[in-house]
Amino acid sequence: MKRIGIALFTICSLTICVPPGVRGATDQLAGEAAKARMEAARGEVANVRSNIVLALVELDRVRGERDPQHPQFRVFTNHLAEMKVVAKAFGKRAEEMKQKGAAYFSSWEERTAAIQNPDARQRAEKRYDERKQAYDSINSFMQDARTSYLSYVGYLDEIQAILERGTDPQSVAEAKELFRKANWRCIDVQRALMNIEEQFELLAASFAQDEPAPKG
Repeated sequence: MKRIGIALFTICSLTICVPPGVRGATDQLAGEAAKARMEAARGEVANVRSNIVLALVELDRVRGERDPQHPQFRVFTNHLAEMKVVAKAFGKRAEEMKQKGAAYFSSWEERTAAIQNPDARQRAEKRYDERKQAYDSINSFMQDARTSYLSYVGYLDEIQAILERGTDPQSVAEAKELFRKANWRCIDVQRALMNIEEQFELLAASFAQDEPAPKG
């Protein structure tokens, strides 16, 4: 399984949703390339989601660990360190989306209205509506995922502090309630990230319609 990484936060870049006819010809994204970016972004989210579950799997292995060198605990600790880095990036990107989205789409709407060709303008308006709705949904789910993810990592951090003192039955029992809370937060994050994946699928389908018709 691919390890979790900062690459997640290349998603939702404010340049991914611009429709044909709005940006200049020199930097306009082709529909096929934009579709590929949406699919890649969805893959990144899916990878993060898998790694969130993996953290609980690793933690469960720690609970049954008998090796005095505690190799499973070190694996969990290293994974948690990676998740903390991602948590900081997660918060930053979610806040950027919240702050910049409205201004970005307002500018896009103005440029779409300035398109002279009626048919091209109608197509651009349709794409705008589709992508604005998807962006708003991603933004909303990002806020939900951010809240749950930070809480989830917080619980894991508390568990790590307890087990750092030892993985004896008493320590494991002390961490039991935190483990339960972390499991619930894991479900919350999973749900939000799955919703984000679905919106990226919709965006990919929207951009696929921008691809030129096959010649034949």
